[in-house]
Amino acid sequence: MENRDFTIRPGRREDAADAARLWMQSAAEHTSHDSIYTTSPEAERVMRRFLADLTSSGHAFLFVAEYDGRTVGFVSGELRESSPTFRPKTWASVDDVFVEPDYRNLGVGRALVESVKAWAKERGADGVSLQVAAANERGRKFYEDLGFREVSVYEVLEF
Repeated sequence: MENRDFTIRPGRREDAADAARLWMQSAAEHTSHDSIYTTSPEAERVMRRFLADLTSSGHAFLFVAEYDGRTVGFVSGELRESSPTFRPKTWASVDDVFVEPDYRNLGVGRALVESVKAWAKERGADGVSLQVAAANERGRKFYEDLGFREVSVYEVLEF
């Protein structure tokens, strides 16, 4: 998927470090929404390994957005089956999507999600699913504008 300003491509193992760097920025934004998202001291190293492993899995995805040779966004996740108690569905479940603030509103996030949709359709998935922080109004509006609808609310009770 090309744009005159950026390129979206499947992630490779060597993209894991840049994606993990971006994930840490995403985690910082999430923590500003709620402290439950506070990362562990090893988070970036763990994410680097996790994201590298995604690139060799046929049921997982990593797409990166490049602008002028620099990785400015990514999306990752995997195929997941719905609960066996519901009508069977397979979802391309987005675990993380992030675009650096300076590159937002250029269509990068939309293009990343479109890449996931195409990937999911190629594998016969029924759709794309994700979770978004309740306080992330900008993100919630972004997903709504892409056609996502809210179907459940994730609640926590901390001790």
